[in-house]
Amino acid sequence: MRIILVGHPGSQQIVPASRYLLEKYLPGFTLDFINHTGAVEFWSSFCANYLEGIQDDRIIFTLDDYLVNAPMDRKSFDDALAMTPCVKLCVCADEEHRGYPVTTQYTIWDRKELIVLLRQTTTPWDFEINGSKLFRGKSQVKSCIFYDTRSALSNRWAGVRTDGVKEEDLNAIRHLL
Repeated sequence: MRIILVGHPGSQQIVPASRYLLEKYLPGFTLDFINHTGAVEFWSSFCANYLEGIQDDRIIFTLDDYLVNAPMDRKSFDDALAMTPCVKLCVCADEEHRGYPVTTQYTIWDRKELIVLLRQTTTPWDFEINGSKLFRGKSQVKSCIFYDTRSALSNRWAGVRTDGVKEEDLNAIRHLL
């Protein structure tokens, strides 16, 4: 299965560390790091255009600024594969899921359904807010990929937030950040 990780010029500094953690904790997936460099209002269009160029029926879609910190719960993931058309894979409270059934967190998507939704939104925030309104009741949760669900990067703090990343992994990736 393919994981599509969407970034922007400011997130490229953590891609090597993210790749290291993904290869360690989620081996066997094809990793597509894509970098949106245009105006943020065209983020959804950029993502939809990219997804139209691949053939996979189902993909995992996420932003590239979450640092995976533990092995996947494989049984829960296998259960998630039987669900459609959208399954959040992050740890998520029921109330949070009801409010935001669509998110830029790790989510299995039916690729064609995701393209349709992306064509109706603009920015990552619009994708989550209006996408959630459009997709309410169609999304499920099966927590099986572990990471701090706050972005590792933000204008609200300096540097890279590495909350939840194990010390041994921090030692391995520190030079990559």
